[in-house]
Amino acid sequence: MIDDRTTAYVIAAQPVFEDLRQVAAQLAGLLVLAATGSKDSTPDHPMLAASRQVLAQAQEGMTRAAAGVTAHARPHYAHVAHAAGALEHALARAGAWPLAVDAVLLPLRDACDHLQQAASTLPGFAMVSFEQACCAVRSVRLKADTTV
Repeated sequence: MIDDRTTAYVIAAQPVFEDLRQVAAQLAGLLVLAATGSKDSTPDHPMLAASRQVLAQAQEGMTRAAAGVTAHARPHYAHVAHAAGALEHALARAGAWPLAVDAVLLPLRDACDHLQQAASTLPGFAMVSFEQACCAVRSVRLKADTTV
């Protein structure tokens, strides 16, 4: 059971968490474009501009949510703050050309790890894992088929 102040923090932090998940998803999409050699993976891709805007919105929300951080919510806030910093780093690297996938992927993974950890500290936050999804199984099959 969480107290009323922590519940207020959860309500304030949910949009921030969702915004950060959105930025992570957009960056992952950009990396897919780059990995497939798409001509759309450019440093001026509209997805990058949108991600920067959403990240700025999340950072503003974090400032507002920080006022309500309780002792119970402190680990969550720390993970969310770390994720925001890692996404900022990933976005900065995504703006470089040619796109260095690993340079973006490392902070993106760090951000996703921290979002996952944040989700496990308080109720009301969820990360969707695609590790067991059909697309994950398909990519494993393709990899296995190409090694034969």
